[in-house]
Amino acid sequence: MITRTDAVVLKSMKYRDSSKIVTFYSRRFGKVKGIAKGARQMKSKFGGSLEPLSTVSLILYKKDQRELQLISQSDVLKTYKNIHSELERMAVGLAIIELINQLTHDEEGNDALYTLLVKSLDELECAHKHFMNFFLAFELRCASVLGYMPSLDACKGCGRKLDDLVAEDSAVFQTGKGAVLCNRCWQPETVPRQGVVQTVRSGGSGTSSDEGNIRVSIGALKGLQRLLHDPLESIGSLDLGSVLGNEIDGTLRLYLRQHFEDLKPIKSFDMLKRFKRPPA
Repeated sequence: MITRTDAVVLKSMKYRDSSKIVTFYSRRFGKVKGIAKGARQMKSKFGGSLEPLSTVSLILYKKDQRELQLISQSDVLKTYKNIHSELERMAVGLAIIELINQLTHDEEGNDALYTLLVKSLDELECAHKHFMNFFLAFELRCASVLGYMPSLDACKGCGRKLDDLVAEDSAVFQTGKGAVLCNRCWQPETVPRQGVVQTVRSGGSGTSSDEGNIRVSIGALKGLQRLLHDPLESIGSLDLGSVLGNEIDGTLRLYLRQHFEDLKPIKSFDMLKRFKRPPA
């Protein structure tokens, strides 16, 4: 069956002498992999349309149950020139497509997730600062679209809003439930702050129902709340600062690992570490 769909290129790799195997996240089919025959030849009809961080109009010879679909045509819709021209912006863009590649399975269409992906890249392209915010927001919103939206507005136990918890400095975030508990409602043993490797197990050590619980500052919880609910076009104006940003980043990592067991470290940020490393 010949079919067309819009898609974002997630990954591209060489195959044999002249071809490529390309992974896309598409509007109609979700994540799909295909082979582009002759894509590495000098006068290939595909041009630069198979490079990661491109939004394309894709034509496939699609066959159910086939692991690799045959790519007939790929035409560039967006190339994101600003993302490609600035190191930090590019690292964030690559991290976004790396994450969606990790969290999704082949050929499970999700129009809301595709829309979130394209909108995130569009806003990253237009942003002037705080590029990392777009990755943090994407992590949180991607998990939410996939069924793991945290409840960050108030304490799950007594219903007090975050603004009412400011004097307490911090609260417990239950990563398994995606819920917040204030100090009044949290009774058991001491819970470490986020950033400490160990976590407290509330379901009994070694059982499948164990849930990690971490202590998070009210400021970080408010930051997470904004990253989840604020319009994406305003995310670049949110100044979290390095300390709060690192706490939010670590909290999200633990939250995602709780729900996506195969989650791996994001390699796309390694380029920033290499370029920012001080000379010996």
